[in-house]
Amino acid sequence: MIPPLTKKDKEGNLYTRPLGILTAIDAAIQQDVATLRRRAAISKVDSPDFVPMECLVHLIREAGRRQDEQTMSTLLPLLLARCEAVLIRKIPDSSRRNAIEIREEILSEFSLLFAEDGSGENPNELDFYECRFNLAFSTFRINFMRRESTRTDPLEEFPSEEGAPDSSSDDESLRRISVALQTPAMQLPNLSLKELLTAIKALPPDERKAIVLCCMFGYKEESDDPAETTAATLCNVTGRTIRNRLTKAAARFSKFKEEVK
Repeated sequence: MIPPLTKKDKEGNLYTRPLGILTAIDAAIQQDVATLRRRAAISKVDSPDFVPMECLVHLIREAGRRQDEQTMSTLLPLLLARCEAVLIRKIPDSSRRNAIEIREEILSEFSLLFAEDGSGENPNELDFYECRFNLAFSTFRINFMRRESTRTDPLEEFPSEEGAPDSSSDDESLRRISVALQTPAMQLPNLSLKELLTAIKALPPDERKAIVLCCMFGYKEESDDPAETTAATLCNVTGRTIRNRLTKAAARFSKFKEEVK
């Protein structure tokens, strides 16, 4: 028996899954993890083995509720991979300088919905995703981008040549990045906001991405939990590679500081 959803819409009506989704869920819950992994990797909607996004959300939520880490760690990355494909179309690299980082932050925030499912102020937040995933994820993305547009992005809006910016948002950016970069492991010199952003922009793409993910967005370098999104999983490399990139970036920052003296 598939449990009913508990979240209500604005009119006070309970969300309900379409019949086709109920049928897909009923079939999926009878299959083993290996079969579900194979089916969840199929992206062609017209394939008879395609698993709807709504169904994947249900399977992942149920796995989390029964503490089935194997199923959850198997299916969640596949769901996120599909979401990433959508974001690449909606927020292409050509759309803005930090498009990659924005997509990764959206995926990170979306992943948190599963970690917080069943708890907190909105324990049934994912109910709508079991009904109309595309609309729900689109709304999630748009809301994120609206928040993004209200703040200064230190990798998108660089300070002018006349001097350092004086806005409170830029000051906060400096504080946040500087604190993150002044860890014992990095041992980076103090830089002004203008110098810091110039130095970040000048980094090779792989090193810049490592800095952004670990120092700005707070991702771990790596994790023993295969289901956890980390800098290593997002870059499809090992944690050692991420650490090497951070070390190289730290050396470039130090050299940059010497050059601007």
